[in-house]
Amino acid sequence: MATLSLEKLTRRYDGAEGLALDALDLEVKDGEVLCMVGPSGCGKSTTLRLVAGLDRADGGAVRIDGADVVRVAPQDRDVAMVFQGYALYPHLSVAENIGFPLRMRSVGRAERETRVTEAASMLGIGKLLSRHPGELSGGERQRVAMGRALVRKPKIFLFDEPLANLDAALRTELRVELGALLRRLGTTTIYVTHDQVEAMTLGDRIAVLRGGRLEQASTPRALYEDPATRFVASFLGSPPANLVDCTREADAFVAGSLRLPAEHDRARITAAIRPEYISVTGEDDPRSVQATLLAAEPLGAESLVHVDAGGVRITARQSGFFVAERGAPIRLAFDPSRVLYFDSDTGARIRAEAR
Repeated sequence: MATLSLEKLTRRYDGAEGLALDALDLEVKDGEVLCMVGPSGCGKSTTLRLVAGLDRADGGAVRIDGADVVRVAPQDRDVAMVFQGYALYPHLSVAENIGFPLRMRSVGRAERETRVTEAASMLGIGKLLSRHPGELSGGERQRVAMGRALVRKPKIFLFDEPLANLDAALRTELRVELGALLRRLGTTTIYVTHDQVEAMTLGDRIAVLRGGRLEQASTPRALYEDPATRFVASFLGSPPANLVDCTREADAFVAGSLRLPAEHDRARITAAIRPEYISVTGEDDPRSVQATLLAAEPLGAESLVHVDAGGVRITARQSGFFVAERGAPIRLAFDPSRVLYFDSDTGARIRAEAR
């Protein structure tokens, strides 16, 4: 196991307008699983490549256990990477694919076979060792790719969207298995994903990147309940938080039929309300506001209810099946204490003490 520190890590690609990675500061603790999320092009995969030594940094440091490895060759960093593509050798058996990194390091045959068997057993593919990649399913191929990383017993694991090519059911199955495996191994890990469910369930912490910069890094719960920026609030959550641009009118912030108490002297704010904190209610609820039903998505255990509240589109999450005609008038209620406030210009969080 090892600690990993990224200090002012910077990367600019030739011909690009901006930086792919802009002075990134990030620390991954010994044995921690850090999930990295963000939109395409935000610098997630670039970070992995710089840590692995597959790309060169234009500035900053990559420290493993305190030692800067920027100038250390990839094979000497003791880092193992699992890619989105399986990258298996089609002419080699499963056992030979898993054991290939050990063979390249001149590990003896007996030890190599023992470690391959151990890795295959962990991943539930012990019966597939004699097969070739062309005889395997997508999930089995990804297990082989992970086994090739596990067998090295590296200081650091790097996963670059390893489950992205799998169907939804298999992705869920492997996500559970991979989470249990990483906890059991206790190896320091960076896991890049576009799937926020993977990030929320796998990560001890989540780092949210945007435009090559770190927006926020914290526990899944803290990011969800206490986002530092409007972008983080909108990025995490499915469906995401409702973002509503409000203007001040007397003692309230107003947007459509929504009215929020104005506790500071700003002229404009952006309010964020999670769908689960909004409920469909009756006319007699004094907190309710008038809205019109746009659509309802029944998902079984819950329904997503999309409404127009005086020109403001709002999504609410309701338990069970929600049944109503499109265009029907409904009323919404929410607890003002659940509303998060952000600066309309900078996107920074407006804390209670600053209002």
